[in-house]
Amino acid sequence: MGQPPHTGHGGVPTGGQMPPPEAAGPQQGRRTGMWVMLGCAGLVIVLLLLAVTGGVIYLATQRRDHGSGTETTAAQAQRLEEETFSLEYPAGWIAGEVTSEEAETGLLIQLRDEEIDEEDYEAYAGNSLDVYLFSSDLHAQAECQQQSAFLGFSWDETGDATEIDPVELDGQELVAYRATGTHEDQDVVSETYCADVGDQVMQIVVETYGSTEISPELRQILESWTWA
Repeated sequence: MGQPPHTGHGGVPTGGQMPPPEAAGPQQGRRTGMWVMLGCAGLVIVLLLLAVTGGVIYLATQRRDHGSGTETTAAQAQRLEEETFSLEYPAGWIAGEVTSEEAETGLLIQLRDEEIDEEDYEAYAGNSLDVYLFSSDLHAQAECQQQSAFLGFSWDETGDATEIDPVELDGQELVAYRATGTHEDQDVVSETYCADVGDQVMQIVVETYGSTEISPELRQILESWTWA
């Protein structure tokens, strides 16, 4: 009978029957590395999905908010209806009451972007729009040229009114004149537009204080103009 193999402490054979401990090391290390790589790849995929989902949600929110803002702005606009035309103006603007004396001059409407004291003749709103409709022996072209001489008559300094390119309101071109000047150390600009309406003449006067250009708010009101 042969002798049993020599054993060390704990009964572990000391012979060559068992592989040395280091023989299993490289295989176990490769398996661990593969799991680490798979985990990293999964994490990258998750992060990409989160980024794409977040971008889609952000764009959808932006579009919804933009649409809501547009609807709110449109809802705030006020509509003014007259026999010969209609227009829209911002809710914060004021449509002044036309007195009987003013009506005799042909004044139909007066819009202001702020309330002013009617008895304070030195007070001016930042933006204003007045519409007149009156009988005249002249057509719009000649009437507008004649009325343009009164643009800025109450300013401190006023330049001569000059004819400018026609202004289009709801597809109809109106003859136009423009004057600039200063009042109380502010730039002021005024424009007037005229059109033949039946056997009458319509005159529109717009003014902006503190600028040499008619304000975008007034331009927007004019763009909303609709002939009856």
